[in-house]
Amino acid sequence: MGPGCRRWEFCDIPEIAQLMSVHALWQHYGLDRATAETRLHQLWREDESGFVWEPEPGKILGFVLFNRSSFGGSGYVRWVGVAAGATGLGIGPRLLQCVEHDLRQNSVFRLLLLCTAWNHGARRFYERMGFSEIGRLPDWVLKGTTEVLYAKHLDSP
Repeated sequence: MGPGCRRWEFCDIPEIAQLMSVHALWQHYGLDRATAETRLHQLWREDESGFVWEPEPGKILGFVLFNRSSFGGSGYVRWVGVAAGATGLGIGPRLLQCVEHDLRQNSVFRLLLLCTAWNHGARRFYERMGFSEIGRLPDWVLKGTTEVLYAKHLDSP
C-alpha cells in the first residue's frame, strides 16, 4: 500500500455513501445515499475487504471494495469509485494496486470484476490496468443493462 491508501473502516461508510450517491453510474442502479449506506453496512458485516484513498485525514477521494474468495478462489472487485473532480489523478490505479498487493499477500492470483457495458471510460481504464474481457452478462445486475466480466491474472509475489 502506498501513501493515501488505507483499509476501509466502519466510520468511512457515510463518506463513501455520499461519494456514491452523487455519481451517475450508481444513480443508474438506484443507489441513493441511504441505499448505499445500507448496502455498505451489510458488506461491512459480511467482512468485505476494502481500501480508501485518503490523501489527508477526513478527505476520502476514492474507494474499492473486494473479496478474496469468489468464483473458484479468484478475488472479486465489487465496487470501485473515485470522487467527482478527482478522476484522472491516478487514484483508481493506486486503489487497484492496493487490492492486487493484498491478494498476492493472501496467495490469490486471479482477479475478476464486472463493468457496465456502456461505461466505456471505465472499460478502457480496466483494460489499461491489464484486465481482459471474458464475457458479457445481460440483465445480470439490472434489467436492460449488460455487464462485462473482466479477468486479470496476477503475478506471484
